[in-house]
Amino acid sequence: MYFVPINYSDPAFNPAFTADFELLVILNENTFSYAVRHPATQRLVRVSTDHHISELFEPQSNMGAFGSSYQKVVIAAETNSFCLIPNAIFTPENLLDFASFLLIKEADLILTDQINDEQNTAIFTFPEKLVRQIETQFGTTKIEFAPKSWIKTVIEAQLPEQNLYLFLEENQLQILFLDQGKIKFYNQFSCLSDDELVYYTALVAGQLKLKQEETTLIISARVEAESEQILRLKQFFKDVSLFTATNFKQNHFLKQHQVVKFLGLD
Repeated sequence: MYFVPINYSDPAFNPAFTADFELLVILNENTFSYAVRHPATQRLVRVSTDHHISELFEPQSNMGAFGSSYQKVVIAAETNSFCLIPNAIFTPENLLDFASFLLIKEADLILTDQINDEQNTAIFTFPEKLVRQIETQFGTTKIEFAPKSWIKTVIEAQLPEQNLYLFLEENQLQILFLDQGKIKFYNQFSCLSDDELVYYTALVAGQLKLKQEETTLIISARVEAESEQILRLKQFFKDVSLFTATNFKQNHFLKQHQVVKFLGLD
């Protein structure tokens, strides 16, 4: 699955004056995306996605957005090596016991973050080399679990139950199911085609004992209402719609379902 990158800048935003703004960076081992947010209004004044990871640390890039002074910098990691552990049983002392569920490479660090449902801790891995580069570039080793942004935004939307929430990115599918505002299911799948998208969504629905003809899918992705992915899913489920919540106030160019990965970072 391929999605068109976003490259948006508010005409009123001057990148030479960033002290009153927040920089949000989401990265994995190969690519990164970033946004600039005004903390008082929560408006995104700059969004740029799908850059090669090397650009984040190149000196010429540092003279621009990444060399500026911000009120706050938030770094979040995307990784397929993770586990959500209920807070009721998680302690820092038993971290290594739970880490046995992760796919850990020799050069990885094990990191933790709180999920915003206040019920779960994410433990995940990320390459130590990138963590050290982040520390040098941004002066921090605090790295958040990137999916929690979408999860938090969905929970706060308080939409009716019996929805499956899907987050689509290139070659990846994330699926979330809530029960009374709490996470009942969350997982990620490698997804290369529309057929695989339908397969994994139906598989999860079956595991959760949800009838497809009674289940609505809520999509977050860089897609439009008549995209191939949505039309394909509509053949198998009750309804498919794009994620939206009433508290989103943004330039019309940016759609909530397209930038949700940044909205819940804090």
